[in-house]
Amino acid sequence: MPVKVLIIDDALHIRRLIIRMLEQNNFVVVEAADGLQGLQSLREQKPDVVTCDISMPRMDGFEFLAAAKQDPETQDVPIIIITAVGQEEETTKAIELGASACLTKPFSSSNLLETIQILLGT
Repeated sequence: MPVKVLIIDDALHIRRLIIRMLEQNNFVVVEAADGLQGLQSLREQKPDVVTCDISMPRMDGFEFLAAAKQDPETQDVPIIIITAVGQEEETTKAIELGASACLTKPFSSSNLLETIQILLGT
């Protein structure tokens, strides 16, 4: 079965970029525009891994991460937090909240793919 990845980012161009990277490598992709949509998709779609931006409206990445890790049904899903350059404090906070990995924008498709493969043990 193909790996399913949930992409959560309020920036459409970022979502499209990540989707293109993943679909070219035979991943199934689900997308959400904010943390609330992402939380709903996480529960309904049951992805194998999640990428999540931090700065988003309605529910930011930290709130999403905390909610996902508190829910017994979703707490074991690996979550990759995506931050902008110069946000080292956010990376530390994300790891403390349970993020499995952090990537800094801009990142390469090979970096994203390698991170997903490591997290899924493939």
